Amino acid sequence: MRVLPLPAALRSGGSGLDFPRVLMEVPHGRLSGTLLVTGDPGGRFHLEDGVILEVTSPGSPGVETLLLRSGRVTETDWAAAVRSGAAGRRVGAELVARELVGLAELQLICVMAALDGALAMGMGRIDRVTLDPEPPASCFAAPEGIEPEWLSHETERRIRALGGQPVSPFRDRLSRTDAGTRLLDDGIAGERRDILRTANGRRSSRDIAFLLGRGLYAVTVETSRLLHEGLVDLAPSALEEAEGSFPAPEGGRNPEPAGQSGRPVNAARLPRRRPGASGITDVLPLRPVSGAWRPSTALAAEDRLFGSAQ
Repeated sequence: MRVLPLPAALRSGGSGLDFPRVLMEVPHGRLSGTLLVTGDPGGRFHLEDGVILEVTSPGSPGVETLLLRSGRVTETDWAAAVRSGAAGRRVGAELVARELVGLAELQLICVMAALDGALAMGMGRIDRVTLDPEPPASCFAAPEGIEPEWLSHETERRIRALGGQPVSPFRDRLSRTDAGTRLLDDGIAGERRDILRTANGRRSSRDIAFLLGRGLYAVTVETSRLLHEGLVDLAPSALEEAEGSFPAPEGGRNPEPAGQSGRPVNAARLPRRRPGASGITDVLPLRPVSGAWRPSTALAAEDRLFGSAQ
C-alpha cells in the first residue's frame, strides 16, 4: 500500500479546495485499485484501468441509498439484484436487466453519488491518502466509468459553490421557522416540502440527504435557499445553548472551505441570491474529456430535476 503526499495546504489545515489536487496527483494511467482517504468523513475511490468506478463516503448517500430511499427500487428488488450480481460487481447490470432502472439513469446516479462522495471528503478533514493496488472485492461500478480529471474539476467547482453558502452540510442543524411551517400548511409540493418536513432542529443537510435519498450537494444548496428566505434557521447545539457561543471545530480546524464559518447568519445580512450563483443550475457542466464517461445535455437536464423527483 502506497501513502501519497498531501499538498502543503492540507497538511496545515487549509481549505478543501486543495483536495482535488490530491486526485490530480494520483498516477492514474491504467491504474487499478482503491484510493483510501483517511479522515473525517473520509472515503474510497475505486479505479480500474485509470477510470473511476465508484466513490463512497460516510459523509454522503451512496448509490444504494439514492435508489432505495427515493423509491426508484424496492428493498425486495434490490436484494434480488444483489444476490444475482454481487459476486461479479454486476448489481447495476442486474438492475438494468430486470428493467428496474435504465442504463443512462443508472450512470447518472452513480456519477451523482461519486461527486457527492468526493465533495464530502474534500470538505472534511483529510489525514492521509493511501493507494491500494489490489482491486476492490466489491463495488457498485458506474456502467461507463467516470473520468478522473473531470470529477476532480467538478468537485472543486462544487466546493467553491458551497463555500459561499451560509450552511455547513455537516455541522449545522436545521430548524423550520414559523414561516416555513405556514408554507407547509399551505400545501407546498416537491423537494422544498420534503426538506421542510424533516428540518426538526436535529438534522443537518447531510442527514436530510440520507433520509430522503437525495444528493448532498443539491440538498445543501436548497437548504441555503430556504435559509435565505427565512423558511429554516440554524438550530444551536446543546453546548452552544449552554455556553452562549459556538465552539471551535474539533482539533481547532474548520473542515469547511475558507469563507464559510458555519455560524448562524442574520437573515437581514444575507447576500441576495443571484440566479445560478450556487451552481445548482449547472449541476453537471459539459467538459471536453476523452475515454471515460462525460455527461450529455439530456443527462445534465435530468440531473437538475433529480433532486425534486417524487
